[in-house]
Amino acid sequence: MSGLKNRGAITATFLIAAAMFSAFRADTGKMRLHGIITPTDKTVITYNADKSVAKLVSTHQTSDESYTVTRIPVYENGKLVKTMFADENAAPSLFSTLTWSVNNQVIKVSYYENGAVNSYDSLVYRNGKVAARYFFTKTNDGFQSQNCQLYTWDAKGNVTKVENMGRLNNQAEFALSSTVSYKYDNKANAQLNIPAYLVDFTPASLSVNNVTTETIDDKLVGSYEYVYNDMQYPVSVKAKYGNETVSTKLEWKE
Repeated sequence: MSGLKNRGAITATFLIAAAMFSAFRADTGKMRLHGIITPTDKTVITYNADKSVAKLVSTHQTSDESYTVTRIPVYENGKLVKTMFADENAAPSLFSTLTWSVNNQVIKVSYYENGAVNSYDSLVYRNGKVAARYFFTKTNDGFQSQNCQLYTWDAKGNVTKVENMGRLNNQAEFALSSTVSYKYDNKANAQLNIPAYLVDFTPASLSVNNVTTETIDDKLVGSYEYVYNDMQYPVSVKAKYGNETVSTKLEWKE
């Protein structure tokens, strides 16, 4: 599987995990999420001694077969600097590298294909939070960006709106193509304890609280209901996408 295909496969596999990761508990308690189970997928998370993520292994079951993909984060001085990817029994290959600013902010995420950068995301910050994400892809004329996302935050620290922008070429102005709006509950989102770049860079992985509804151009496209145990750890999530409902179980261990 090529690097570009890897990126698409990982995004598809981990997108639902990104939404479910938002049900983490944002504290330093003993319990940590180790399993995310849906009718067709299971993600197992293991941790290093310092509680940083050591590995994410996802198994996807179709009607004909099952396949496994693995994401392995690599750290230097406590910072995530790259991720490795492996599918089935293949040896891990470089999937992405992260570039940090002097302000300890990730300003660039580069994605690899056959050992070379095939695309990258450029991140812009305002008041310490991501304000824009520009997508660059490799062309015959070098890297070009025809798409970007603009983020709106509320005072609580939640991403309430993402504007998807597009343009035909590098000389044109970006134009709005769609607007995605989010609402939240008041529960703490512990995905903040896990680098967003391990699952997908979404509001569910950036916000202080848990996403309850997702709307695209005033049309409801997703809603999420969480069930918490006595310790306020979420043990299940019911996600509704139109007529489709996906129930997810969450496994916690010390």
